[in-house]
Amino acid sequence: MTRNILITGGNSGIGKEMARALAANGDRVVIASSNLANSERAADEIRRADSAAQVEAMALDLSNFEAIDRFADDLLQRMPVIDVLILNAGLYTHGARRLDNGLEAMIGVMHFGHFRLTQRLLDAVCAADAGRIVVTSSYAHRIGRIRQASFEDPSLRHISLEGYAQAKLANLLFTRELARRLADTSVTVNAFHPGSVATGIWQELPGPLQRLFGLFLVDSEQGADTGVWLANADEAREHSGEYFYKRRITKTSSASRDRQLAAWLWKDSEARM
Repeated sequence: MTRNILITGGNSGIGKEMARALAANGDRVVIASSNLANSERAADEIRRADSAAQVEAMALDLSNFEAIDRFADDLLQRMPVIDVLILNAGLYTHGARRLDNGLEAMIGVMHFGHFRLTQRLLDAVCAADAGRIVVTSSYAHRIGRIRQASFEDPSLRHISLEGYAQAKLANLLFTRELARRLADTSVTVNAFHPGSVATGIWQELPGPLQRLFGLFLVDSEQGADTGVWLANADEAREHSGEYFYKRRITKTSSASRDRQLAAWLWKDSEARM
């Protein structure tokens, strides 16, 4: 049976590799990113390699709540049922950056943007026979700390990695709180660490750091593997609210397991919607 799948950040890196693998599985895949031209090029590349691939491109600006709402309305016209929602879009800014909505860029896009998108699409995922939500988190969550004041004031961070780690911790707290809220449904929600992947997300790092990181990075296909497995495998549906690395449940930080913190972040996120 053909499934309907949305992948945010599906125009490059592990997002494109997940799109490629899932389209090869016979699924209908929408790849969405802020750069429609890049998404269309990625979709064309996948279709050229596999003429049977059902891949579409859409523009999605996760930094803008109104744009997210317009995207959701458009997508739901095309896909009233979403079998797999993959929240993958990532951002790393070298230095402080604030979005037009006042939020610090990394948590604004990776957490709050995805939170609003999920709220708008959740009924469509719940309408699927066996809906799945897959969230790209990171090992970096282990050094993350949730600091509400820094949601709007990037200058409170000492280094950019703090902002990235906070956003990835927020991804994991969101995963667990959403899984708890959907415990009585057929929808599963899981996060994964793709490994340290050679993608464009690190393009704002200074050149020497990019070259240093490059010594330890894996390719996008390897990074996408666990995400594809969570989207596909029957055994993955046996779990919800978990964090995986190399297809195995992996221990996470104490902060990521703090149910009170997860509930607080959820309420704070709702208040901003």
